[in-house]
Amino acid sequence: MTTSGKLKVKLLLTAVGLIAGLSLVAPVIAVDYYVATNGNDNNQGTIDKPLKSIQAAADKMKAGDITYIRKGQYFEQVNLSGVEGNKEKPFVFKAYQGEKVTLDGTIAIKNKWQKHSGHIYKTTLAEPVWQLFVNEKSMTSARWPNGNWYDGSVWNKKRSMMWPEKGKGKFGTLYNKALSDLAVDLTGATIVVNSGSFKTYQKKITEHRKGQDHFSYDTTQTKVHFSYKNKIHKHGYFLEGKLALLDEENEWFYDVKSKQLYLWAEQGVNPEILNIRGKVQSYALTVRHSKHINFQGINFFATTFNMTQSSFINVEDSELMYPSYSKRMLGDNSPIEVTKMLVQKEHSLSNNQLKNCKIAYTDGPAIEMNGTGNRVENCYMHNIDYSCTYKGGYTLNMVDAKELIFRRNTIHTTGCSELFKAGVRNHIELNDLSDSGHIQNDGSMIQLSVKQQDNGIVRYNWVHDSIKQGIRFDNMNIPNSPYGRNGQVSHNVSWQTDRMFFKGDNHFVFNNLSFDSHQNDLIVSSNKAIQGHNHKTITRNNISNKFSGHRTKPRQNYPVPGIVDHNWDGVSLGLDVRSQLRDVDNLDFRPKANSSLIDAGANIKGKTGVFLGKAPDIGPYEFGALDYWIPGFQDRKTSKPVPPILATNVKLDADLMWLNAYKSASQQVYFGEDFSAVKQANNKSPQYQGEFQHNIFTPKALKAGKTYYWRVDALREGKMIKGEVWSFTVMQ
Repeated sequence: MTTSGKLKVKLLLTAVGLIAGLSLVAPVIAVDYYVATNGNDNNQGTIDKPLKSIQAAADKMKAGDITYIRKGQYFEQVNLSGVEGNKEKPFVFKAYQGEKVTLDGTIAIKNKWQKHSGHIYKTTLAEPVWQLFVNEKSMTSARWPNGNWYDGSVWNKKRSMMWPEKGKGKFGTLYNKALSDLAVDLTGATIVVNSGSFKTYQKKITEHRKGQDHFSYDTTQTKVHFSYKNKIHKHGYFLEGKLALLDEENEWFYDVKSKQLYLWAEQGVNPEILNIRGKVQSYALTVRHSKHINFQGINFFATTFNMTQSSFINVEDSELMYPSYSKRMLGDNSPIEVTKMLVQKEHSLSNNQLKNCKIAYTDGPAIEMNGTGNRVENCYMHNIDYSCTYKGGYTLNMVDAKELIFRRNTIHTTGCSELFKAGVRNHIELNDLSDSGHIQNDGSMIQLSVKQQDNGIVRYNWVHDSIKQGIRFDNMNIPNSPYGRNGQVSHNVSWQTDRMFFKGDNHFVFNNLSFDSHQNDLIVSSNKAIQGHNHKTITRNNISNKFSGHRTKPRQNYPVPGIVDHNWDGVSLGLDVRSQLRDVDNLDFRPKANSSLIDAGANIKGKTGVFLGKAPDIGPYEFGALDYWIPGFQDRKTSKPVPPILATNVKLDADLMWLNAYKSASQQVYFGEDFSAVKQANNKSPQYQGEFQHNIFTPKALKAGKTYYWRVDALREGKMIKGEVWSFTVMQ
């Protein structure tokens, strides 16, 4: 072979080698799988031949693959273990093109029923259930005294709890004359006790006879708390676990021994004509030892997810209805199996996210999280934890979640003493929290304990309409004890709460508004028993009616410690905050045009943001700002109008403001004096006021006593989402 021939062969072999090498490193093409209720797990998982179960798809997937789930209810338990994607190639499970996908933890009960007595029917079950639904509405476990979600009575301690007689009883034995009227031996029933503080426990009744005015319950294996043995008359309780306690409609009972299910349906109808379902599983989705998995648009009904020792998990655009419920009906008093996103240790990197989700109607907390770097953002939670029996008094216990971002969430109607228990270096902003702590005593809506205050940031929140404290920095009230330091609280609005209360030292409390509290409005504690207590705290640019160093006593008796300047104190001036702000009763907290708050604040280096005029204003809002910050959950439509829906006595110079829709680019405003005209208007109608990048619209001269209607549509991803029609009436 000639030299040139050898060269040609060598070049050819080199080219072949390069091609082979390239084929070895060629990127693996991600695969899309499809799941549908009418699929088959023997299919390939294409859109035309989908799989039937999510688990079958999960078993086929590799990093970067996507499983699309078609609409419908899925009754399965999906287990993911050792599934590891990466940032560029996560495992993805999502609802197909916005279709409604629900993981359901119930079974249908289509039995024949027979009358038991009165309006109560019964049937025999092949499988025990521990929560019962009629037409997707949860029934109430038979209890005494009665209480349920739907008329709000479960949140009313005076109605839904019984109270021991004063001067009688002890820890483990309670007296009440009303017990004599119960035609039942309560031995073996369960008592759920709110001990008078932030502790609740559940125990078995060990001694009672029908007609007795007292009973005893098991106190063994109970870690003693100071509230258990003191002030027994404050131990509110309710009883479950006896058929004889089923005495009103929408209550139910399951007898474990006889396997009989009992129900008093609404209006006493035969349950055979109703859609009856029973909860039979706690978790429809379990994730262990996994990383980088995204779940989008997947809903849960009467079941939830349990993610342990897993990180970089994202749950987004999901709805969790009745996700957790105790098994007390089965005689099981073990901890409730609640929604979890956990890593092995609190110091472990987590980076789990819960975004744009709704959680409602739980027995137990909304979610439990730990680890470093989590995010809970744009979530709406309500009717959370009516029994408070899970690990103490927290609706959201994030004490082991370091560097959590808790942002733009709305939470209301909760049972536990503390709504949000913050972790180390948590960033808590733009949340709307209200109506909390109905079942337990003590507590706060935002709580930072001693170790969690250092570099914790609480800002731009509304906390309101609660018997609990709005925001609290707490510590041990023991002389010379360790206490919290270096917290930052700014630009919050608190009204109709117990108080805003800050213990510790070296905090920065600035530009907050607090008024109409049950005690003093803004308290920077001057506890003289603790050396150095708040002596280095800076309190500046705040406005409140009652400003003090003590929860009840006036500032004159308890001066605020530390550096205190540029604050507006209503009591000292003989004025109310309403004299300085636009319309606090209709949620407009901006300074009036002639307010003494304008340009009266101090410029705080490294803290103060953009301000208008010569200096910052006192309080959380800046006069003349183009936008009005409104905290809380952003829905798919515009929401939270200011003035509120059906507001009366709106001022003649009112601006109209709203919370932008989630991920909206701009808004179109419609305004007029006729409901139908505003509802039907388009951008060619006289009611159309224009497209807005900001969220403030100033109508032309309003008339006293007149009712007006308005609508704000949202532009998102090129589509216009029509808003609801709101109304308000101008004051006479």
